[in-house]
Amino acid sequence: MKKITGLVGMATLALMLSACSGDDDNTQKNSGSIDDGEQTNENGSIDHRVTENGKKEGSKDESGEDGIDVGFSLEGGSIEEAANVPTEQKEAIVEAFNRYIDTLNAGDVDAYLETLSEDGYNVDEERAATEELLATHVLTRTPEDITIVKYSDTEAQVFTSMETAIKDKESEEQDVNVGRQVTVMANEDGNWRVKSVHYIGDQEPKE
Repeated sequence: MKKITGLVGMATLALMLSACSGDDDNTQKNSGSIDDGEQTNENGSIDHRVTENGKKEGSKDESGEDGIDVGFSLEGGSIEEAANVPTEQKEAIVEAFNRYIDTLNAGDVDAYLETLSEDGYNVDEERAATEELLATHVLTRTPEDITIVKYSDTEAQVFTSMETAIKDKESEEQDVNVGRQVTVMANEDGNWRVKSVHYIGDQEPKE
């Protein structure tokens, strides 16, 4: 599992899957840094007992970062919504998630950066990477089946089926990939922001 920046991660994923569609491991994880290490998810299933850093939720790894309890579904099993999500918080989380998607699709860099948690992203680096990529490409993400699969007062995990399209502005060539994404969102003083993104490609790129 290779860690890469949010926007660059989505674009790089599309390009990597286009060039290497025969690879078995199409799992990508955004932790707010570019190529800062690799990890492997052996199970590939949604299992909230397994932590991203191999530790129980709320524990610290050697770098001092919280272990993040995130699971994925590679086999296409049923996705269940968390039962403990208050209605008003569900609306706020979905609204924040949609804003994260819509601002990037619109190419509004300032608004997109406001949807990110500084606890998970280096905003200056993300701005530079975003502006560089959008100068030459159009990135469009289309989520479906938006489901809050885990919830607490401080953190929520939003599962979606995600179609990612990246189009070269000059050649107008486009790659489209479909996968599953878990977006970890943090509650920061009543505002839900994206802390990290975990993505698994489902199939070979579309033409």
